Amino acid sequence: MPFGIRRWVRLQRAYSKEGYTLIEVLIATAVFSAMVTLASLALDQGLRQYRGLMDRGITFWDNARYLWMNKSFASAVDYYVHSRGDGWFPYFRGTQEIISYVSGSPLAGDQPVIVWIRNERQEDGRRSWVYYEQPVYAKGLEAIERDTLFGDFKKGNSITLLKDLEALTVSFYGYDPMNKQASWTADFDGRKRRFLPELIKVDYQDTEEKVKKTMLFGIKTHSPMKTVYNERYPHE
Repeated sequence: MPFGIRRWVRLQRAYSKEGYTLIEVLIATAVFSAMVTLASLALDQGLRQYRGLMDRGITFWDNARYLWMNKSFASAVDYYVHSRGDGWFPYFRGTQEIISYVSGSPLAGDQPVIVWIRNERQEDGRRSWVYYEQPVYAKGLEAIERDTLFGDFKKGNSITLLKDLEALTVSFYGYDPMNKQASWTADFDGRKRRFLPELIKVDYQDTEEKVKKTMLFGIKTHSPMKTVYNERYPHE
C-alpha cells in the first residue's frame, strides 16, 4: 500500500477513536432535522384534522339541538284548560324566566308532554336555558300550576339547551285581541290572549364567542273554532 494511503487510513482510525468525523456529524444532523420536520408536519396535520372534527361535531350538535327545539315548538298543542275566572283558554305561559306549553313532540317517549323551558342561574352567575318535560295525561290548569310552583316538573326528563350565557332574552309574536293586532311582546299568556303565539325569538350571548345570536321558532297550531268552548261547554 502506498505511503500516502496508509497515512490517511491511520489518521481516519485515530480520528474515529477520538470521535465522529465532521461529515458524519453533518449527515446525522441533516437526518435528525428531517425527522423533526416530518414529525412537526404530521403533528400539525393531526391537530388540524382534530380541530376540524371537533368543529364539525359541535356544529352538528348545535344544528341537531336547534332542529329538535324547532320541532318541539312547531308541535305545540292548543291544549285547553279551564279556570273559574277566565273560562277555557289554550295553555301557554311565556315570560323571560319560563316558557311552558304542551307539545306533541317529547324528548323521550311518544306521549304529549307539558314543557317547561327555564332561564336558570348557574353557580358561577352565568345563565342556562334548561328544558323539562312530563307527560300531560289529562292534567288541568291547577295540576300544571302546582307542578310549576313546587318544582315537580324536575322529576321528568330534562336537557340543557344552552349554557354559560351572559344574557338571554325572549320575545313573543302573536295576536292581541284587546288591540286587535299582532305584535312583539316580552311575555305571552294564553289566558289573556286566547291564542298561542305565532313566533318565539330567543336572543342570547355566550361567554366564549362574545357574539349575539338569535333563534326563531314558529308555532303552527291554531284552532279558532275552540274559542267557542266557553259558550258550548260552560264549566261550573
